[in-house]
Amino acid sequence: MKRLFAIVIIYLVSVHFVDAQIVNKILPPHLYNHTFPEISEPNSKIQAMIEDLKVEELQADVDHLCSYHNRRAKGPYIYEVQDWLVSEFQSFGIDTVVLHQFKPINTWGYEWGFETAANVLAVQKGTKYPNEYVICGGHYDSTVKVYEYDDPYADTLRSPGADDNASGTAGILATARILSKYNFERTIIYAAWNAEECGLCGSSEFAKDCAADSIDIVAYTNLDMTGYLEPGNEMVINLLYTKCDSLLGKFMKQVVNVYYPETRVWYSWLNSGDTDYSSFNRNGYQAISLSEEVDHMSPYIHSINDVVGVSLNNYEQSMLFTGVTLAAVAELAGLSELSVDENVKENLQLYPNPVSEILKIDGEILGFEIFDLTGKNILSSKYENEIDVSGFKSGFYFIRLTDFENNVVTQKFFVKH
Repeated sequence: MKRLFAIVIIYLVSVHFVDAQIVNKILPPHLYNHTFPEISEPNSKIQAMIEDLKVEELQADVDHLCSYHNRRAKGPYIYEVQDWLVSEFQSFGIDTVVLHQFKPINTWGYEWGFETAANVLAVQKGTKYPNEYVICGGHYDSTVKVYEYDDPYADTLRSPGADDNASGTAGILATARILSKYNFERTIIYAAWNAEECGLCGSSEFAKDCAADSIDIVAYTNLDMTGYLEPGNEMVINLLYTKCDSLLGKFMKQVVNVYYPETRVWYSWLNSGDTDYSSFNRNGYQAISLSEEVDHMSPYIHSINDVVGVSLNNYEQSMLFTGVTLAAVAELAGLSELSVDENVKENLQLYPNPVSEILKIDGEILGFEIFDLTGKNILSSKYENEIDVSGFKSGFYFIRLTDFENNVVTQKFFVKH
């Protein structure tokens, strides 16, 4: 993605304890008026993606994020977290990972005056509509008290941030881990925001940059605090959005009802505070956030007790929120015809992968076609089992193989020079 530069700063009143009707009135009109698909039954391929989610991987990512002494935006450890996120996204095979640098300016225009780590953006290019973006994100910074940014002893404070927001960040990583195996018509951006705790700084600056450059964001979905369930309560999903984004709210309810029909879901509103979806609807984009029950959110956030087992006490709920996000992003981005087949025939294998010179096909084939990520056919041939890719640019490609029984299998490979 090209580097974005903000040329407009939007000043808004605080949303703390502000009535929803007032907020709806001050929001700008949508920059792009996208509609959303009607969903009445599950897509079998997306259902398989959901079933591919693994709670052990989610737990491992949460544990790693909580292992840092703190993840405060003004502290020294935040850069280590940034670098780890980059390496994780790259390990999924996502070809473009961008660091979006920003000045910490909160949503009310106050500039904090310190430097911090970047937003981490993993960009999975769309095959048909590469300039239309579906974004899912959550913040990776944590805090133990809201005034810590002026506290000279803050670096000594432990800030595990398990529910707020290792849970949401791990959910975005899990979504990227699965969806990166497939190809989609629209471009997907998996985002890890920084400096949310000091006023949505990272997401706000990114959304302003996008609006200034007229970037077409179809929808933004947010994960922030997914793992606390009040003892004795039933799992529910609260959807946070403004009335101008009711179409997106309707779509998200359909996703829940179709893929998780036993789960209750309804529109809600935060009694205080805010989260990153607001950065997008304040800049003219449709946005929504999935939240644990707003009247019974974790009482341990912003403290040293925001740990696994106390504050993040229900991984089943975190998996639910992650699965809904995955399904919503997949539906919005649109599976491409070039998506990788789930059941690759054992007698048709590619090696080496990644490849720099000769790609070999293990198995008898009638022919093949190779496509780049835009869906352009760049090479086709019959009967060949060795393909010279030394002249290809580095990046991902799809190969469609046809065997002698006219079975067609699509696989993904990476050219690395």
